Amino acid sequence: MERELHAKIISCNANSGDVCASAARISTTAGDAHAIFENARENPKNRALIEKVLASGHKSLIEHAVFTLALRDVSAFVEQFFIEFRLASFTVKSRRYVDFSRLGYYIPPGLEREDLAFYRRYMDALFEAYGELLEAGVPREDARFLLPYSFHSNFYCTLNARELARLLSEIRYGRGREIPELQSLADQLTAQLEKQFPFLLPEVRQSPAPAAAPHPLRCSSQAPVFLSRQEAGAVSLLNAPAEPLKLLEAAWLIQNPGAETPFTLESLLQSRRPRELEQLAYSFRVSSVTLSGVTHLVRHRMQSIVVPPIQSADRSRFILPDSVADRPARLERYQRAVEAAHGMTLLLRERPDLEKYHYYFALSGNMLDVMSTMNARELQWFIRLRSCSRAQWEVRDVAVELLRQLRHSFPELFGGFGPSCFAGGRCPEGRLSCGRMDEVVKRFQALS
Repeated sequence: MERELHAKIISCNANSGDVCASAARISTTAGDAHAIFENARENPKNRALIEKVLASGHKSLIEHAVFTLALRDVSAFVEQFFIEFRLASFTVKSRRYVDFSRLGYYIPPGLEREDLAFYRRYMDALFEAYGELLEAGVPREDARFLLPYSFHSNFYCTLNARELARLLSEIRYGRGREIPELQSLADQLTAQLEKQFPFLLPEVRQSPAPAAAPHPLRCSSQAPVFLSRQEAGAVSLLNAPAEPLKLLEAAWLIQNPGAETPFTLESLLQSRRPRELEQLAYSFRVSSVTLSGVTHLVRHRMQSIVVPPIQSADRSRFILPDSVADRPARLERYQRAVEAAHGMTLLLRERPDLEKYHYYFALSGNMLDVMSTMNARELQWFIRLRSCSRAQWEVRDVAVELLRQLRHSFPELFGGFGPSCFAGGRCPEGRLSCGRMDEVVKRFQALS
């Protein structure tokens, strides 16, 4: 099914231009915040003032303008490009719960004759196999590993004007400048900004450093390599504080000057605002995580994560989920689809007009490596959500293995981390609870 991609600004905070102009004036103008805003209402000098302040390098004033974008029928490749912008918020149509059989895929412009037919055969075959696996009882979260990164995604994105300018500039002049789909979306958003927030346009035209050369198609073997659940998602804790308890105590003494009670980890963990945990930074690597798994990791905003471009994913490595591996008929259909896709991917090198779009041929089950640094407070939240039985199994395996290694590093703190039922004594999932709270608590008590 073919649909036209579209980006629409569906919301912008009221009086955004007046608010930004007020922010530009408040540092140097007499009067209180309310009076300055009233004087800025529909002031004809607002635009010139905002542009002057921005030109001088003071960008924070446009952070007071906030936009929500609705992205319709864009590719999963575009979704990944957008979601890497850390100062934005995203809500995405879930591939775990929604059937994507008939939601369609993106077709690059300019494909003709044999190249277009080749592209359609590749995509249609994978969607057909995806639908057959669903009919055979494979869970959606596992069947989705066959979806190519051309498949249509729909999501909302909320970000301030400064981050929006950075995103559009990166599309125009940076990593997205050779991607026609991204250029089309930038054209649409720029046209809407000309009417709604014209102050931003000079910022969009600010060119960043030259982009790196395009990533070539990467296939490390002539036959697909299937990795089981046990072989994928290897976690390595790369860096941890040498004396974490001393760091926590020092932070606690600053946070609680003159405290009469001594510092204890128990009191810190019971605090409603344990900012001290943010002083502990941990770096870890996850090897052989699927492209689908990456989306579960990157949605945690409070981290520094390194994700290689989708273009660099090794097209020879594929996940083999347990729900497929343990049923011969499912396994045969899955492997046949992957082998056919892999063979066609190798043939892209003979089609230069098509090979430049090789990123759309990546499968959700292809693998790459990522690295992240999180502080202990974010790790507490990440592990609470992702070690839960309701979490997708791949990211759950990562969270549990990471927790195991963290407990070796600092057992006094991380011994209390785990899913909500273990760490907080209750399950927040309501009717969606796994119903095995006692069993889960015992398992995390014994995790070492």
